[in-house]
Amino acid sequence: MPNLIPPVTATEISQLAGVTRATVSNWRKRHDDFPKPIGGTDFRPLFDWNAVQAWLAERGQDAADTPLLTLRTQLRSTLSSADAQALITQLTPTGTGWASAEHRTTAAVSGVLRTLAEVAESEGPRAALQTLADHANGGEQNVGLYRTPEPVATLMADLLRPLGAGLVRVLDPACGSGSLLIAAAATGATELYGQDIAENQAALARLAVPAETDIEPDIAVGDSLHSDAFPELSADAVLCSPLSGRDWGADRARIDDPRWIFGVPRRTDSEFAWIQHALAHLRPGGFAVLLLPALAASQPSARRIRAALLRAGALRAVIALPPRLPQLLWTRLTLQLWIMAKPDPDAPPPDAVLLVDTAGSETAQSAAGEALDWPPIADTVRRVWSAFAAGRQAEAEEPGVATVVRVVDLLDEEVDLAPGPRVRLAIDPGVVAREADAALARLRTAIADLTAAAESVGRLTGVPGATWRTATVSDLASGGAIRVLRTPSKAAGADDGALRPALTGRDIATGAPASGAVRADAATPAIDIEVDDILVPTARTARGPAFRIAGPAEAGLALGPHAQIVRTDPQRFDPWFVAGFLGGLDDIAATGTTGIHSALHRTRIPLLPPAEQRRYGAAFRDVHHLRATLTSAGAAVDHITETVTTGLVAGALAPAADNTNKNANNSRGGSE
Repeated sequence: MPNLIPPVTATEISQLAGVTRATVSNWRKRHDDFPKPIGGTDFRPLFDWNAVQAWLAERGQDAADTPLLTLRTQLRSTLSSADAQALITQLTPTGTGWASAEHRTTAAVSGVLRTLAEVAESEGPRAALQTLADHANGGEQNVGLYRTPEPVATLMADLLRPLGAGLVRVLDPACGSGSLLIAAAATGATELYGQDIAENQAALARLAVPAETDIEPDIAVGDSLHSDAFPELSADAVLCSPLSGRDWGADRARIDDPRWIFGVPRRTDSEFAWIQHALAHLRPGGFAVLLLPALAASQPSARRIRAALLRAGALRAVIALPPRLPQLLWTRLTLQLWIMAKPDPDAPPPDAVLLVDTAGSETAQSAAGEALDWPPIADTVRRVWSAFAAGRQAEAEEPGVATVVRVVDLLDEEVDLAPGPRVRLAIDPGVVAREADAALARLRTAIADLTAAAESVGRLTGVPGATWRTATVSDLASGGAIRVLRTPSKAAGADDGALRPALTGRDIATGAPASGAVRADAATPAIDIEVDDILVPTARTARGPAFRIAGPAEAGLALGPHAQIVRTDPQRFDPWFVAGFLGGLDDIAATGTTGIHSALHRTRIPLLPPAEQRRYGAAFRDVHHLRATLTSAGAAVDHITETVTTGLVAGALAPAADNTNKNANNSRGGSE
């Protein structure tokens, strides 16, 4: 096979193979025969893509053959990054795709244009153009040319809805590929303006925005802070996700520039240069929504500007987004949304600010370190902001999530606008007391359940070493006693297949309800879960459950990704008996589906009479129940600890008058 593709990085392998970056990392760690690097550095090694493809094929994991992956491969093998940059600036829409403005187009470029059109047809124009842009930026996403993820862009645009029919003209002064302008159009804007310092990003926005919205935007190239392309523009709204924490060129700023009415930001306080630039382009009553690092709310160097914004009524809300938000993995920063409004010179400034801490919401807390359930978080932000913008401050307050704070209470020495501390202090004592009582009741119930479960597991007797006859799962499957089912690795063939709720491998490993969805059609039907199916994740944590027995709640759901079913013949094998031995897999946490399925099929199951199987199955069920009750008790402890601590800190709870500290004489705390 000729090696037409230049060496690829691990990130590019994940893109070309259609897997996550973590999967590639684990392939390298756990498989000694994974192709060795052929160049690069220890931090960024390079691999031979043909060798990686051959390695995948040996394990039945050929790279998916989709137009998007074909385009990535084609770009790698035919165009340099410089050629791709030039191509972006030369593209013109044709109705079915794009053509190059160059009179002489090479065969390589013609092939890329054909595949680009196929990707636009199957994945959407933005996906096609962004793939080309990623290659132009060096093959991997350039942090300096990031794009605002669609869910976040949608939320930012939705926060403009209080403008109603007044939302017509929208500006993004750091527009990148145009994702915020596209979201603004979906909210009702009809005039779109953008500027970006990178020529290829501006060219990308000129192509992506009309392809997605049918609106021809006015996109300019240049540094908005020092070479504003729209100095006279008065917009209804500004959306912006600027680069932050960098030298914005304060030494080049003119003192008489009317934009800096709240003060000239220091060299590294670029966020406040962008805030004032956005305000300068708003009409009275217009809104600006900016995505900024959380440090902007508290950094000492900008406290005077924060105070000036508050006094003028320009700052309306600060919304803290959850940490480690998957949609924002391009940055290691914790981010916030700042909502600004152009002060009306004929009206008194607003006397309150909305502070929202989505990191404190139940959805964000329950998924700490895991993929977050974004829609409920976004819905909460929309709801409280809509109420606040309409003047319904009482409705905007939500315990533990949102609070309305008077401006005068924020104008202290620090002018700290971080929502978390204020939100935690603004709680109802009655609500906290009732929540603490309920949490304590749940803890008592969980402790009782745990005690009972431990006693059940303890009813065992020692026996000499067993000399069972055994058979592997593979042999039992060949004889029809067991069936192993798993979701096909390739996506459904038709785009119009119905989406069905699905139980994923993560759901099984965490004991959560179904969170996934699969698209099923006649060519690729979904696998239905049945009562007593043994559900096994293809990967699990060291302490996570190894299996889950399907009950009525799971019956009828579809089997989702990273999960498999072991289905027994009830006349021959008890499901709890089989599940118990499957749970003893030592290498089930190996990464990559081949290793998991191989370990599963090699597992040996004793060949015992049905009555003996049921006896062992009951013991395995007791052990499984013990783990579940321990998890429940741990969650109850975490809940009551957080509730009581928050109540004490906020002054909503106080120790009872007769409360005796048994460790009062122990200066270190704890018992003697």
